[in-house]
Order: sequence, then structure tokens, then C-alpha cells
Amino acid sequence: MDRLINMASFAEIVDAGGLSAAAERLNCSRAVVSKRLSALEQDFGVTLLNRTTRRQSLTEAGQTLYAHCRRMLDEMLSAETRLHEFSASPSGTLRVSAPHSYGTRVLSKRLPEFLQRYPDIRLELQLADQLADLAGTAVDIAVRLTDKPAPGLVARKLVGVPYVVCASPDYLRRHGKPQHPHELVRHNCLYYVGGIIQTPWHFDGPDGHSVVEVQGSLTVNSVEVLRDAVVGGLGIVAISRYHLTDEIARGDIVELLQDYRLPERAIYLMTLPDRLLPAKTRAFIDFLWQRGDPAQA
Repeated sequence: MDRLINMASFAEIVDAGGLSAAAERLNCSRAVVSKRLSALEQDFGVTLLNRTTRRQSLTEAGQTLYAHCRRMLDEMLSAETRLHEFSASPSGTLRVSAPHSYGTRVLSKRLPEFLQRYPDIRLELQLADQLADLAGTAVDIAVRLTDKPAPGLVARKLVGVPYVVCASPDYLRRHGKPQHPHELVRHNCLYYVGGIIQTPWHFDGPDGHSVVEVQGSLTVNSVEVLRDAVVGGLGIVAISRYHLTDEIARGDIVELLQDYRLPERAIYLMTLPDRLLPAKTRAFIDFLWQRGDPAQA
């Protein structure tokens, strides 16, 4: 590090035309600049400047070193300028990892507005239900629905996500509408394998806490398949509300047991710790933050 500082000082001496002028530009004393030059000459074992009381001139070794120092400083300036652009203006490639369901149900509706707002960003969206290894990949930010953010990451809570119990009108006509969570044991209850809400289902309501061991004919690791099965009248499901926003609005399915609450989870935006976020990542976080509730996407 000292050698780099000495090399930068040497280039400044040449550019400024003398030690005193270089010291003024570097905001330090002439003695400090002279010491840096002497240290550099000792390191390389050559004389870099022929100095008299009135003038200085580069030796052949000095001319060679100055050319390298100048290129080094120009590259540093170029890098500084480029990196400042990254931090000041949202631009470049932004890599986002998100669950399939959130990507297809929420982000797909919001990304056009985001990319129109930030035309210098190129977005790469990776849909996967497993949390991406941010440290081992080039992913900038991971969006996850969870109750336990991954350790070792910075998790920013975007919004709480309520879970709802739903069935289609056709299913309810054929099997009746449950009025209490304990009645679910007589129904065909479907759930997402590996998801947050699995059997037993836990409810909090006006009569306290209820734990229900549900059973059903379908367990699946695809929210899309689960949603289609419920709309098709196969059974009852407990699922995050944003997965079913459109179906509820159209009346394809009906919310049940609205006086009883399932455990609420949240959508988190996860990034690596102890890192300065580039403008592109900050812009994405701020954009999703402004849009709020995914059920209103």
C-alpha cells in the first residue's frame, strides 16, 4: 500500500513540476513528498529524478516508471467514475431470485412498471422455491415468504402475509361449509408439501387455540397445481392469500373460517450482510416497498 501511495506521489511530482507544487496538490508537506520519492527510489534501486535547486528532470528509469504510474492512476480514475455511476444511478444487471408462485402471481405484474421506471437496469429473474446461495452466486437479492429468515443474511421484512382457508362453491355445496376448525377433520384438506402450513393446522380464534390434524387426497409441491385443485372443487386448502387474490375476487373460491387465524408469515427481501447496496438493488427494494401488499398486485 505504501508503494502505491509513493507511486501516486511520484506521478504528482512530475505532473506538478516540482515537490512543493505536488505537496500543495496532495495537501501535505514538502518533506512528506520528498520522503515518498526517496522511499520509491530506494525500493527500486534507481534514481528517478535529477534534481537541482532550480529544476528537475526525469531519468530514463523515471520516464519508464512515470508511464506506468500514469496508466495506473488513469485506470483508478476510470474505475472510480464507473463505480460512482453504479452507486448514484440505478443501472447494470440486477439478478433477483424469487419463489415460482410469487414470481408468476406478483412480480410478473409489477416488473413492467419497474423496468420502465429504470430503463438502464437489465433484470434477470430466477424463479426457484429454494433459497439461492447469494454468496456463491451472482444473485443480488432474494425474495422469500417465510417465518424464519435465513441466518447470515440481511432480511428486510416487506409485508406480512395472512393465510386463508378456502374452497370452491361447488365443493361447499357437495360437502357443506365448516363453521369451526375442528370440522375440517371431516373434509378433504389439501396442502403444499414442504410449505409453511402443513398438518396439523393451527388456528387462533374467539374460543382460543385449535390444533387440527387434517387429511386429504392431494399433497403437492406446486402452488399452481394446488390452486387449480381447489378451484376445481377437490377440497379445502390453507394457503397465503396472495396466491388466490384473483380467484377470490371472481368468486371461484370462498374464504372459510374468517373468525379464525392461521399463523401469519412475511415476505422478506434478503441480501448479503455488510455490503453497500448498489443503486440498482436499492431501487428494487424501494419499488417493492412502495407497492406494499402483494394481494393488491
